[in-house]
Amino acid sequence: MLPQILLIGATGRTGRLVLDEALKRGHSVTVLVRNPNSDLPQHQNLTIVTGDPCKASDIGSALRATKSSIPIVIVSTLGQTRTSGNPWAATTSPGRFMETSIEAVISGAKSSAEPARIQKLVVMSMFGAGDSFDNLNCMMQWIMKCSNMYQTWEDHNLVDKAVRAGGLPFVMVRPGMLKDTDAIPLKFYGSDGKGSGFMPSASMRSVAGFLLDVTVDEAYDWKTPVIAN
Repeated sequence: MLPQILLIGATGRTGRLVLDEALKRGHSVTVLVRNPNSDLPQHQNLTIVTGDPCKASDIGSALRATKSSIPIVIVSTLGQTRTSGNPWAATTSPGRFMETSIEAVISGAKSSAEPARIQKLVVMSMFGAGDSFDNLNCMMQWIMKCSNMYQTWEDHNLVDKAVRAGGLPFVMVRPGMLKDTDAIPLKFYGSDGKGSGFMPSASMRSVAGFLLDVTVDEAYDWKTPVIAN
């Protein structure tokens, strides 16, 4: 039986790809969105819940909206945002937005009426988070520390710690630089990204597919795979 998906971040670029692919694969999907007028598809297997991804009570409401007989995998594709893709562009998200959300997700999951139905937490992280930072090239290390990317990098590191401390089975996927290209086969570089090259990138469509692959594949449970094309 395919697990149903509770998707956090469905209106983002990668999140929308995850949503579309999940529905195509036959998953039942519940999304938690702040804006009920978001441009989301109408589908018999899609349930839309309005709420704040940073509030455990709203996470609980979304979990209660899922189908009671089917196991749940929570997928989060939330990310920090800036006014443009330039590393020095102004940030438009609170400093610890992702950490606050993931802590709400963990709290909401643990306090749900049926916590045993929640099989795992799948999080879209980034190459450079946690122990993969040392394998970024020196230019990217400098950009992470000295540009407005620092807020993103720091928040991903906080998410990494919160997920590990949360106690739920997890997969934290660490893609290279996201590119809006067609899906192509992925390469895997352990948890630390060693050997991934100077500037590894990953198709958002490939990443979306892999985030769904690990909802049913246990090979990456409790791991932080670095992926790139």
